[in-house]
Amino acid sequence: MKFSFSSINLYNKIPLALAVSAVLSAPVMAASPEFSGGLELDFDASTTDATDTVFDQDGFVELNVSSRREKGDHFVMVKGGIRLTSDGDNDVVVRDTYIQFGDSSWDLQIGRFEAINLFPLGKDTAISNAGVTVYEANKVRGFVGTDGGQIVLHAKASDSVSFELDTLFGDGDVSGDGDSQTSFAGIRPSVTFGSDTFSLTAGMESVQYDLAATGDVDQTGVAIAMAFGLENADVNVAIANLDDKSTGATVEGVTSFTANFTSGNFGAGIILSKEDLAAGGPNPDLRTVYAAYTIPLFGIEDASVTLAASHSAADNVADDSATMFRTRFNYTF
Repeated sequence: MKFSFSSINLYNKIPLALAVSAVLSAPVMAASPEFSGGLELDFDASTTDATDTVFDQDGFVELNVSSRREKGDHFVMVKGGIRLTSDGDNDVVVRDTYIQFGDSSWDLQIGRFEAINLFPLGKDTAISNAGVTVYEANKVRGFVGTDGGQIVLHAKASDSVSFELDTLFGDGDVSGDGDSQTSFAGIRPSVTFGSDTFSLTAGMESVQYDLAATGDVDQTGVAIAMAFGLENADVNVAIANLDDKSTGATVEGVTSFTANFTSGNFGAGIILSKEDLAAGGPNPDLRTVYAAYTIPLFGIEDASVTLAASHSAADNVADDSATMFRTRFNYTF
């Protein structure tokens, strides 16, 4: 942007010069852009009650760039990231793309990203669920459709209490959780109480907008997540419930639970979930167990292979079982 001072009189030039000088002389902590990335490559063998064993290779190379500048207690940070997928479809997936600004007590984050996790699954390298919905309280968490985004407010009341207000802005057509004709189609407040070894987060989310044809989407969910450390393990426990009053919804409610732990290179967990059918009758329920173990490759830093598996069984549903074995290679740089 170019400025012309030809129309500014002499009396205006002096205070303007003083103001510019003050701004330029103020200390600003500037950092060069940081670049990072990594490769993730999966080899899968999976089967369900409805299908034979399927073998699949999938993965991506992720590239990220970020920069942060500070002035006093204030900061501005930006980040952008893409994934080059290995599935042969020439896909480039946009990941984190946001600006974040504020100070140590509050900040705004605007763009495309994931907000706080209200249903942490721990070492979830491989999870394949049978034909029952698992609600993870993530409909307003982030990574919405092609034309949508997020505006999130973080606020810190004290060292042990923090708040987060997530909003879904505009079109979220990929996940079905947004609407380009509604400015804020979803809202997701949460509060976290925590210390060095324990945290408790409670949150709710609401998604409401009119469908393009007829009817509407009206979903409300709540979740409570607890994380704590034992002597040699990190443990997560969470429960979430969804109430769906959308037009034509066949499942009126979903209640899901998880408990998992990670100890060193090993992690394991369990997922339980139950649907409340609108038509009544026996309600489907699900049980999934999963585990993963990571092995360094030749002792080389940031290079590893993870062996993972999951098994899921369900009742009162046609697709009542699912099993997956996964080998994942990781390299970060």
